[in-house]
Amino acid sequence: MRALLSRFRPGSHTLEHLSAGVLILLAGLQFGVAASDGRHRGAQFALLVFAVAVYWHRSIFRRRANRDVTKAVAGLAEAAAMAFLRDGPSGDRSAQRQEQCQERCQDRDAALPPDVVKVRSLFISDVHLGTRGCQAERLIDFLHHHDADTVYLVGDIVDGWYLRSSWYWPGTHNAVVQELVDLARGGKRLVYVAGNHDEFVRDYVGSTFGNVEVVEHAIHRSVDGRDYLVVHGDHFDLVVRHARWLALLGDVGYRTALASNVWLNWIRNRFGLAYWSFSSWAKLRVKNAVNHIGRFEEVLASEARRHDAQGVICGHIHHAAMHDEFGIRYINTGDWVESCTGVVEHHDGRFEIIRWAEARPRQMSGASSVVPFARAVA
Repeated sequence: MRALLSRFRPGSHTLEHLSAGVLILLAGLQFGVAASDGRHRGAQFALLVFAVAVYWHRSIFRRRANRDVTKAVAGLAEAAAMAFLRDGPSGDRSAQRQEQCQERCQDRDAALPPDVVKVRSLFISDVHLGTRGCQAERLIDFLHHHDADTVYLVGDIVDGWYLRSSWYWPGTHNAVVQELVDLARGGKRLVYVAGNHDEFVRDYVGSTFGNVEVVEHAIHRSVDGRDYLVVHGDHFDLVVRHARWLALLGDVGYRTALASNVWLNWIRNRFGLAYWSFSSWAKLRVKNAVNHIGRFEEVLASEARRHDAQGVICGHIHHAAMHDEFGIRYINTGDWVESCTGVVEHHDGRFEIIRWAEARPRQMSGASSVVPFARAVA
């Protein structure tokens, strides 16, 4: 009963949703009765009430989405402002806060595991903070075990699509944001490439907050002098570009498949089995999905050539891969809702895909966690 009553707390919009739904139902029934009895004025009035009720119901979602997205942006902005106070005006107060930031960074460095891998660059995408499928704990563990000079956030870090319909932001998701803020505070360079699920970030493209750069795309130069186009990839997905309604519908089905991952892996964990993604397994066995991935990779390779780059690093399709099939090195970072994968560039120029859900247990036992990818063919 307490859980039921909590749904009617102030600001939950549950009562407003219920009222609008009842009004839509009653107006629809009244319209049917009036139209069948030949009462045209009554039918017209009922239809008008029905339209108003539908508009009211839709406005609830819009107001909630604006509030939630504003809350997310405000929270990130507040964290960034506190993280980068050292760039502000001088003074006793700012100096004191800067010392506190430095102390916190030192505490974080002291808490790092002894088996931290130092890399030149780190690429992650499709974290989807704000969704129940986000593997936030695994991502935090991954970040704790990798010390990178530059971190590329290759889109869909925050899932604004999901937050429009339901607000979900547990402490672990806040911890991911804080971890990224701590990296920037510690002098690491963060490059945030906007995606389609966090498209509200595109309003800030071109802005720099301390060590955080917000961009539409970036050019990353590797140790061997090759340029890589870093882009999320949604602009090259025909479904997202030309059939947004279909993309939103597909997103609902995809979240349903991800929900099966949670329950399935809870059962597997009870039997001591490793993490396994049912949604990823099913996706790669659907012919149309496999063909879509192939076309996506080919289009991204062509886009890299257009930017005079020798490679492309992207995300979006939740399928980690690294190959040279189109004459361009194609690297996809994968995601943190299914495969829990990231890409690192070592100081010797090697790129590796790290599958953290598989690598972490072996890393705990001291075994090698990744298989290096051979150098691209010139």
